[in-house]
Amino acid sequence: MPEEKVEIWKAFVAKQDTEEIRQFLQERCILRQEDEERALYEELVSPVHEGGISEGAKVAEDLSEVKRPDPRHLTRPLTIGQADVMPSRPTATAPLQELLEVEEQPEPSEVLPCSLVVVSTGHRISLPAEGELILGRIDLDLSFTPDVDLTSDIQGVQSISRRHAKIAAFRGRHLIEDLGSTNGTKVNGRPLNQGQRVPLQPGDHITLGLCELTCNRTPRWLGIYRGRPYRAFFLVTFSGNRYYFPPKPEIILGCSDPERGVTVDIDLGQQGRLAARTSPRHARVIEEGGLHFVEDLGSTHGTKLNGSFLEVGELVPLHPGDHLCVGSCILYYDLEIQAEPKGVEA
Repeated sequence: MPEEKVEIWKAFVAKQDTEEIRQFLQERCILRQEDEERALYEELVSPVHEGGISEGAKVAEDLSEVKRPDPRHLTRPLTIGQADVMPSRPTATAPLQELLEVEEQPEPSEVLPCSLVVVSTGHRISLPAEGELILGRIDLDLSFTPDVDLTSDIQGVQSISRRHAKIAAFRGRHLIEDLGSTNGTKVNGRPLNQGQRVPLQPGDHITLGLCELTCNRTPRWLGIYRGRPYRAFFLVTFSGNRYYFPPKPEIILGCSDPERGVTVDIDLGQQGRLAARTSPRHARVIEEGGLHFVEDLGSTHGTKLNGSFLEVGELVPLHPGDHLCVGSCILYYDLEIQAEPKGVEA
C-alpha cells in the first residue's frame, strides 16, 4: 500500500530498516498474492466460461486445496519423488528409460499444456502452468524487457507495444489481458478492453497489433524427434540471430571477456547493448538423456524461464517454445530437424 511504502522508505533513509520491516512487507505481498490468485481462480471456474464449475460447494472445496507458492519464485526445483512433478517436464536425475516412459505415457488431451504460435514465423511460445507472461517488445532506450519479445516476428514494424498483453496462468488454464496497448488485442476477432481478461482455449486466434497468433496444444516433443537427427538452438528474439548448440554435454551462456580469461560457448556479447545486463558466465545448459536443462550460475541480474526466475543451482528442463531471459537478452529455445545425408552415387 502507498502509506506502507512511505514508512518503509523513511526507515531506509534513517537506516532503521530491520528484518521485522522486511518480514512485514513480505507478508503483505503474500496476502495480496493470495487474494489475486483466489480472484483469478473464481473467474476461471465461473459458470460463464465453458467447462466452469457452477456449484458453490465444489468451488470452495477446490479453493481450500490451493497451495500458496513461494513468493520469491514460481518455478520449483524438480526432483523425482515429488507428488506434483508435471509429466511433461521430467527431471535431470531420472534415468533415460524413465524419461521415455513419462513422455510416451498416454494422457487425456485436456491436460496437455498449451502454447501460442506466431502465424507468420512459426515462433512457438510455451505457456506456463502457473504465473504470468508479459508479451511485448524490447526497448533498449528504456531498458525494458518483456518475458516474450516479438520484435523479430513483426520485422521492425512497431505495431506491438512494449507491454502489450499479459497471460495469467493458474492450474494450467490461461487468461489473456490487454495492457493498454496502442494497437489493441483481439481474441477471435473481438477486441479486448483494457483490463478485460478472456480465457484462452485451443483453436483461439489472437491478434496483437499486426501480429497474429494461434493457441494450440503442445506436442510431445520427445516422441516427435526420436530417431531423427536434429539440432537444438537459441534464437535471439530481438535480432533473429541463431546460436546452435555445440556437441558438448555442457554449454556456458554469457559474455566472453578475454582480459579476465572468460570464454563461453554462446557469446551474447555479440548482441551489443542487448547484453548489457548479461554476466560473463550467466547460465549453463547441460544435456542428459537427450534433453536439455538450464541453470543460473549466480548471475547479477538473474535468469528467467517463461517469466519465472530460476534459483541458483536449480536445473529445469527446456522444451521447444520456452523463452529464457538472460539479463536483458531473450532467447527462444527450439529444435531443427536436420536433412538426412544423401547416399553417394557410384
